[in-house]
Amino acid sequence: DRYRGAVALVYVHDGTVQPGDEVCSHHSKRHYTVKAVGVLKPQEQATSRLVGGQVGYLVCNMRSVSEAHIGDTLHAKSSKVEPLGGISPAQPMVYAGVYPMDQSQHVSMRSAIEKLALNDPAVTVTIDSSPALGQGWRVGFLGLL
Repeated sequence: DRYRGAVALVYVHDGTVQPGDEVCSHHSKRHYTVKAVGVLKPQEQATSRLVGGQVGYLVCNMRSVSEAHIGDTLHAKSSKVEPLGGISPAQPMVYAGVYPMDQSQHVSMRSAIEKLALNDPAVTVTIDSSPALGQGWRVGFLGLL
């Protein structure tokens, strides 16, 4: 969301999550303050808290979609936990060099590639540079599309 930052879809394994809570990402070790929580029915419906066993959304001060990792374990800032297993990183088999037609389109293309990587955990993205084509990305996929 443009004004709220990245909105994460979460499963609450144990405990509760409510606005004002401090959470920590196990993957990036960054700390966030929960701004809002709710459930999808199919639109967002704000709730006062999410409890263990619920699936809902979480809005915190994640400003970029690159901060949200699929399969990451978020936990209370005050507690140390082992990450929940389940999602192993995919190994790409097909790579593409992606460059904007005009370098003025670099920012909008970066945003689109970040959204693609967020929606598909099998996509890997690394920054690439070419003297002829300029700044771009090396994008890895599981197979042919």
